[in-house]
Amino acid sequence: MTDVIVEASDATAFIRLNRPHRGNSVTPKVVTEFGSAVVQACATDSVRAIVLTGTGSVFCAGADVQEMHAVFTADGEDGLMDYLSDVWMPAVQQTVRAIWTAPKPLVAAFNGAATAGGLDFGLACDVRVAATTARFAESYVNLGMIPVAGGAFLLPIVVGLSAATELLASGQLIDAARAHELKLVDHVCAPDALEARAIELATALAHGPSETFAHLKRIVRSAAAPDFDNALRASYEANVELISRPDVRKCIVAVMERFSRANP
Repeated sequence: MTDVIVEASDATAFIRLNRPHRGNSVTPKVVTEFGSAVVQACATDSVRAIVLTGTGSVFCAGADVQEMHAVFTADGEDGLMDYLSDVWMPAVQQTVRAIWTAPKPLVAAFNGAATAGGLDFGLACDVRVAATTARFAESYVNLGMIPVAGGAFLLPIVVGLSAATELLASGQLIDAARAHELKLVDHVCAPDALEARAIELATALAHGPSETFAHLKRIVRSAAAPDFDNALRASYEANVELISRPDVRKCIVAVMERFSRANP
């Protein structure tokens, strides 16, 4: 099975996480492929806009906890922490940078739950549309960590400081209606209308010449770009410090053990 599918609908490229059996969660390999697909679509002249979505009932559940558990089983607690700091976090940040800096319009089409890094990928897009069945959570706190892929910076921009702090600190899962109320998503529609609505939004964003949009996006984001870069570095450094703490390690291992019991 191909983990990342790229499909064309006229001038719109759909980049689809295709791991429904794993909740479209990502490994370093998968997340790198996801980011590379965005870069390649941006370099393709026939593509004027991009839609990020998932196969099945989940947009993206963040990290593949099953793979993390396999690393833990093989290499122990220290090996897992090295994997997180040396492999997983850099790969995720590389992809969110690719999404954030993409010169073409990006629409996040939330076909289902978007949690942790999955939500952060959507926050880095230009416009977000959700199916009524979608759910959202910045669930890193359940691991004792903070968002790796820019959520601590992006979420306050999108929903405001107070609402963002509450979502980040609690890990609360909210539905599409609440997400729309908070402006976390810009549009909500029936699940069977999601892809058509995403194409409509992508087409509207790509109305003018491609270079015009690229300059527009660069200027609109220029003030935030250095801060975003700094926030990613700070998030990485904070998480490296956090995963050295026994209480955080205990949280991470507990989540993996619960997952492994639920998915034998």
